[in-house]
Amino acid sequence: MFRLGSEFFCVGVLLLVVPTYFVTMSALQYDAPALKFFGSPILILGTLAIAFAINARSIASVKLEPEKPPVLKIALSLRIWNLAEIILALLLLGALFTYAFVENFEPRLIR
Repeated sequence: MFRLGSEFFCVGVLLLVVPTYFVTMSALQYDAPALKFFGSPILILGTLAIAFAINARSIASVKLEPEKPPVLKIALSLRIWNLAEIILALLLLGALFTYAFVENFEPRLIR
């Protein structure tokens, strides 16, 4: 069976569809039919967080070995598709935070 880095790759792609759709339609200023439903901050930030966590979990391995003294081993696997999904999730999160900052920022005159 063909696998693209991990068993969670398809789940991550499906989770990133919602924020990608919202950011794309908002940037293009379309009044898309499902934009009001997908515009929920809990839905968008939740799917980004879950996609990031699933992909980070599939490339990172943390193990505590009970030696004297205890040893913490952290290993990272280079799985390009999982890294691409993590980068996409961070870019979408950055776009959302940039929009929130620019939309709510008011310059104040200092006297």
